[in-house]
Amino acid sequence: MEERHIGYTPDYIDILLPKQVFVFGSNTLGYHTGGASGTARKKFGAVWGQAEGLQGQSYAIPVDYGKDVRKDAEVKAAVERFIDFAKAHTELFFFVTRVGCGIAGYHDKEMAQFFKEALELKNVCLPKSFVEALSDSRENYHLERFLEAQKTAYATALQEITKGQKRGHWIWYVFPQIKGLGHSYNSEFYGISSTEEAKAYLEHPVLGARLREITKALLDCGNPSADDILGFPDVLKVKSCMTLFNLVSPNDIFKEVLDKYYESQPCDKTIWRLGFHENKLKNQVKLSRLTITKDYGIILTDYNKEVKMEPLVKAVYLLFLNHTEGIAFKALPTFRDELTSLYSKLRPYGLNDQAIKSIEDVTNPLNNSINEKCSRIRAAFLAEVDETLANQYYITGKSGEPKKITLPRNLVVWE
Repeated sequence: MEERHIGYTPDYIDILLPKQVFVFGSNTLGYHTGGASGTARKKFGAVWGQAEGLQGQSYAIPVDYGKDVRKDAEVKAAVERFIDFAKAHTELFFFVTRVGCGIAGYHDKEMAQFFKEALELKNVCLPKSFVEALSDSRENYHLERFLEAQKTAYATALQEITKGQKRGHWIWYVFPQIKGLGHSYNSEFYGISSTEEAKAYLEHPVLGARLREITKALLDCGNPSADDILGFPDVLKVKSCMTLFNLVSPNDIFKEVLDKYYESQPCDKTIWRLGFHENKLKNQVKLSRLTITKDYGIILTDYNKEVKMEPLVKAVYLLFLNHTEGIAFKALPTFRDELTSLYSKLRPYGLNDQAIKSIEDVTNPLNNSINEKCSRIRAAFLAEVDETLANQYYITGKSGEPKKITLPRNLVVWE
């Protein structure tokens, strides 16, 4: 039997990483209007008129058969088909929402029984109410997973931080962050699912004391640079951790770390994951200029924010930014040379065979690589800008039509 996934689906999901899937309840007509189904259509690729199955980064389970109509056998069968799909696609990670517990009229305890087998799948995350119903335990966050991992690692981690330089691979379970920010199994397994779990962690007599102890060591280590102490990307993980526990325990030691090492700036992605929208970007009421620096940095000039992307993702973005008329995905092969030129400028050591293969994949209309790159671009901007503004910056377009960046080009500055 596979190891059971620990944790819960976040109450609020606005952004997904590649290979993460939003699982929602649909009506049998596939009319995705409100609630989770509306979110799936607006944000994660759910297709109008498709009642079941994988659609973009969403998966629909038909549960609504009309007012006051219950078809438990059909719903159970649909859930079983989803579970079979999840078993067959272990490369994907599924966040199951409270499927069927809205208009369809199911109670959490009723619907949870259909998902019982999913508890054993390490690539499926269920809502807290489902897990509680199945485990009959309202506060079982399985914090023992942290205690077990820290048995052999915590003393080493404390010693490294005290000396001002992290060397080991213990970041996930010593400085835990909100679930959903990372790609790896460790980031999901040790991810904190909610502010409630974070509170339980902080109140735990061992885990809470250790977190404060090692946070104090970080403050007192004498090294003024978090980058030097932690390295990339762990410097970002600790920022996320400090943001999470500062939200749980404001003006505590965690805020001191944000003030000292991160210019008092919290992790926006963590804030979004927890639904604290008002803390995102308080003063952004208009579009910012977009500056492309000489070394191809992407800067939201008026927000003083840098949008970070991997080199190939950035090359795709610059390609579309160069073409105000847009580019139809089916026409991508004709832009292969231009994309290659852009990518080579972002890789000072040249393009190897793997890099050339990646370009071929991106410009192959039959390959899903271009959709993945566009999803990464979208996530990069949503990490910095509210979606009411962000959709002006990332690549959009209707199916079959050229995809483009709609930002007015008078706001684009090339250094």
